[in-house]
Amino acid sequence: MSIWEAIIQGIVQGLTEFLPVSSSGHLSLVQHILPSTSSGSSEVGNQTLSLFLHFGTLFAVFIVYRKLIWNLILEFFRMCKDFFTGKFVWKLDKMNKERRMIIFVFVASAFAILLFLPILGWIGLELADGEIVKSISDLSEYFSNDSSIMAEGVFFVFTGILILLATTFDFKFGVRERQEKDVLTLRNACAMGLGQCLASMPGISRSGTTTTMGMITGAEKNTALEFSFIMGIPAILAANLLEVKDVEWSAVSTPMIVSIIVGVVVSAVVGIIAIKLLKWIVSNDKFHYFGYYCLVLGVVVIILHTIESVTGVRFSLGR
Repeated sequence: MSIWEAIIQGIVQGLTEFLPVSSSGHLSLVQHILPSTSSGSSEVGNQTLSLFLHFGTLFAVFIVYRKLIWNLILEFFRMCKDFFTGKFVWKLDKMNKERRMIIFVFVASAFAILLFLPILGWIGLELADGEIVKSISDLSEYFSNDSSIMAEGVFFVFTGILILLATTFDFKFGVRERQEKDVLTLRNACAMGLGQCLASMPGISRSGTTTTMGMITGAEKNTALEFSFIMGIPAILAANLLEVKDVEWSAVSTPMIVSIIVGVVVSAVVGIIAIKLLKWIVSNDKFHYFGYYCLVLGVVVIILHTIESVTGVRFSLGR
């Protein structure tokens, strides 16, 4: 893995982690078509790079929302103090914005348990190690590690349809039917938590799915977007920390470490730009364009997969 490839993947990660087009799906496509990533020789390096690129985009969230995150941290300690001194008030309408947001982050994050429920054993798929696919998490791993890009294409189409549904709903009913700006409800948090579970699949955008699920359930679009970024922090951080222990550090060379560092820096810088761009796009009612993009990309990817299946030739740049 060269520094050039790390830069490319850092740019892709930084843009697509926050723009509602799926970073995992785009990284999968990039790794599918780049010459070195289509062979097995760089598999460990690419998996390690993909992991640390997520840390880079997480840094971007902390930088852009540093004031809000700091206020949430302070409010969390005030909550703990009120709880242990018997002054905690459970009514949501009596809480300030930061305290409600903390409660809703816990609620949305609790939906992560759905990822690990053994509800899919009946589909008969097996992971690379021979284990049966039993949960949504297993299914995500299966699609992420297979050599096909068909799943990515289908999930891109799904993301596009969801975004267009949400923006159509928003345009049709308008501000009069929306909740008050800066106000979230328990219904919004539950819907967005469910959306975050769906976004474990490559090709389903986390920011796109959570934001649109918030919009569909009545949240004002800018408020839904802000909460989407905040609620993603514990989920992304926990998932990445769990994956760190599985990294084959013995296979990570010094040049690879340099490439990873470059990729992380690039993903963080591009991520900051992407967050600010998305906030502008949502505020100016241009969110639906991402729906068209995902639909077109999904169809193209499905066609490409079909051609590869018929011809038996894998598309790869430089070959």
